[in-house]
Amino acid sequence: MADPRGEEEGALCELRRHPEQDAHTGSEEDDCEEDNAGDYERRQVLHLHQAPYEEGILILTDRSLLALTKRALEEAGIRPSKSHGQNYVVDPALIKCLLDSAAISGNETVLEIGPGIGTLTEEISKRARKVIAVESDPASARYLSEKFSGSNVEVIQADILRINLPEVDKVVSNLPYSISTPITFKLLSDRGFRLGAFTFQKEVADRLRAKPSDPDYSRLSVAVSLLAEVKAVADFPPESFYPAPSVNSTVVTIKKTKAPNLAEWKALDATLKFLFSQRRRTLRKALETFSKSMGMDRALLEAMIGVGMIEKRVFELSPGDFLEISRAFSRLGAGGIEDKGARDTGL
Repeated sequence: MADPRGEEEGALCELRRHPEQDAHTGSEEDDCEEDNAGDYERRQVLHLHQAPYEEGILILTDRSLLALTKRALEEAGIRPSKSHGQNYVVDPALIKCLLDSAAISGNETVLEIGPGIGTLTEEISKRARKVIAVESDPASARYLSEKFSGSNVEVIQADILRINLPEVDKVVSNLPYSISTPITFKLLSDRGFRLGAFTFQKEVADRLRAKPSDPDYSRLSVAVSLLAEVKAVADFPPESFYPAPSVNSTVVTIKKTKAPNLAEWKALDATLKFLFSQRRRTLRKALETFSKSMGMDRALLEAMIGVGMIEKRVFELSPGDFLEISRAFSRLGAGGIEDKGARDTGL
C-alpha cells in the first residue's frame, strides 16, 4: 500500500530513530539523514494520527487508543498495578515500531509476554500464523481468553519465569519493566529463541548495549554481547503508556547469534553474579575473596586466568575475559560458586 503521507511524514520508527542510528558512515543515505537530523527532535510531537497504519491495521490516534484502553480496563475490572509493572501501550507509533522491528511473516509463531488487554496482541495476530500470549494476571488472562476466543491467539495464564518457553519463531513484548532483566536472561538461555522486539526501560536498554568501563556495564551487558546482537531502534516518552511510568522507554531488537551451551551458561551466569557484586575491585582482589570462600589455591587460580587481566577492575573486563574466567573456575571445580558468595545484583 502506497504511503499517503509524503516524505516529511515517513515511517514513525525512522522519525523516532535512536540517536546511535544517526552515526555517519560516509554513504549518501547517511548524508541525507544528517541533513534531516531535526526529524529525531520532532519525535515527541509527531503522532500516528498524522500517518495511517499500513493495510490491515486500524487507524488510531494516540487519544483514541488511550480512551479504548481505559474503557477495556474498566470492562475487565482491571486496575493497573505499579508493583506488577502494568503500563499499557497507548501510542500507536510504538505499536507500529515493535511490529516493523519484528518483521513477522505469515508462517511464524510469535510469543508475546505480558499482553495485558491485547492491544499489541491483536496486531501481531494479523501478521503471524499463531500468537502465544503469556499473561500472569488472572483478570487480564480471562479478558484475553474471551477477546480472542476462536482466533489464532492462544492465551496462557502463567508466570513466564516459572514455565518452559514454548517453541516459537519470534518474541514481541512490551516487557513488564520490573522483571525485564530476568526475562532477558531466560530468553538468552533458551536455545530456540532467535529474534525479539521489545520495549525496555531506557536505563536497561543502555545496559544491554554497554561496553567495558561504561557506567552501565553489567552482567546483562556481558551475557547479551556473548550470545546476541542488540539494536536500539527508537526512544519513547512516558506518555506512550497508561498509566505513564516515571521513565523513558526504548524499543530494542535482540537477535540471537549463538545457542548457549547450557552447562557453560549456568557457570558463566554464576561467575557474573559473583564478580559484578564487587564490580569496582580489581580482579586480583575479587579472586582473593573467591579463593578464600571456596578453599582454593589463589596462586593457581591466578595462573590459570593469566596476568593480562588480573589487575583490571571488574567493570573493565571484556565479555571474552569473563568467559575465560568462568572456564577457569569450572576447570578448578568451582561448581558451588553461586552458593559461595555470588550475590544477584539484579543487573
